[in-house]
Amino acid sequence: FLYDTTKDRLERRNAELLKTVERGSAQLELQEQELQRAREIQQSLLPKDIPQLPGFEVAGAWQPARTVGGDYYDVLRLGDHKIAVCIADVVGKGVSAALLMANVQATVRAFARESESPAWVCDRVNKVLCGNIADGKFVTFFYGILDSRARTLQYCNAGHCYPILVSRDSVRTLDFGGAVLGVFPTWKYEDSSVDLKSGERLLLFTDGIAEASASDGQEFGEDCIATFMSANRENSAGDLNERLLARVSDFCDAQFQDDATLVVIAVY
Repeated sequence: FLYDTTKDRLERRNAELLKTVERGSAQLELQEQELQRAREIQQSLLPKDIPQLPGFEVAGAWQPARTVGGDYYDVLRLGDHKIAVCIADVVGKGVSAALLMANVQATVRAFARESESPAWVCDRVNKVLCGNIADGKFVTFFYGILDSRARTLQYCNAGHCYPILVSRDSVRTLDFGGAVLGVFPTWKYEDSSVDLKSGERLLLFTDGIAEASASDGQEFGEDCIATFMSANRENSAGDLNERLLARVSDFCDAQFQDDATLVVIAVY
């Protein structure tokens, strides 16, 4: 009797555990499917066909650390000879960062106009985020207007990684900037401008590129980015994106700790 009772109890317990495991597996599969759909939606928000200007080539690449991420880039046509180029990094990763990223993108597109300066756009986006963003969240953001007639980039940097400009005989950063978005509602952003010459390459990137780590903890770093850009300066914008992302992926064994995004502007 004791044997039969114990056996029945164990069989019932095993059956209950099996059902629990099956329910858990089904829930995990459903969550994975939902995350995959979220990734597809997020990818659809990135530019499919990047507008181009005579004498320039613009290309972008996006590599989230998880299924979805908080990085974002966009290229918007503002007129016959002007496009807006922007890149942003929402603090954090995963679904919450992706939702905030979508909000940032919608806000930028609402304010981006040919007649308005990058500083004006940053100011408006900052005010919107300060009124809606959760505590502890912020966004680094770079917004520039590329003018093919003047061959200039007018830009405003809101706490984002400094872009790297590679010329035939020099490598320098565009190190003019202001505060991150979503923290200081009264911050006054300022514009800056750079002349772009034939043969130059301008790289915009998020910190997931610079902070990608090897197994020993060493980071790829901005010096390695600059060295790579200088050595591959003759390549097209698309090739530079592809090669640099592959180089960083090899360095960190494809184990990105943060979202990684690139935008390259090639000048011809």
